[in-house]
Amino acid sequence: MPETPDLFNEVALLRDQIEDMAKSVSALTRQAGLREDVLAAMAKDPLLASIFLLVDGVRTQNQIVAALKANGDGGSQATVSRKLDLLIEDHDLVRTTNRAADGNRYVHTQLAKDLKIKRALDRSAAKPPATAKPAAAGTKARRPAKAAKAADGTDSTDAPAG
Repeated sequence: MPETPDLFNEVALLRDQIEDMAKSVSALTRQAGLREDVLAAMAKDPLLASIFLLVDGVRTQNQIVAALKANGDGGSQATVSRKLDLLIEDHDLVRTTNRAADGNRYVHTQLAKDLKIKRALDRSAAKPPATAKPAAAGTKARRPAKAAKAADGTDSTDAPAG
């Protein structure tokens, strides 16, 4: 049955409406603070972050375990299974995409893409760890520009009342 111009226009209108809703949901999701919660959970559990980064739609669970061992991150089959379950059920960041005889394959969900979790993890992995530079011999260490306020609201640099 050939498409009529009216049918084509209806389909195009529905597609535009779905895209608008998806953009709205994406914007609301980013504003809800979920990203910070997820990144905090991954900062506490680096293996969870490593597994998330290995999810690519091609690797099976066995291949993820092998990649972790090759990277020196470790992780048994059971541990990876539990972490994938967390990513799927608790965080909704990963879903199964292809069930085959050699195992399930996993992809990032739309939520993970909207929150840009992979980008944030890639950036944090690329940054070298922050280390304080030791003061040169014979120089004083710099003080912070503003001193921390004490519990009573006074400043450590305030002169005594008198």
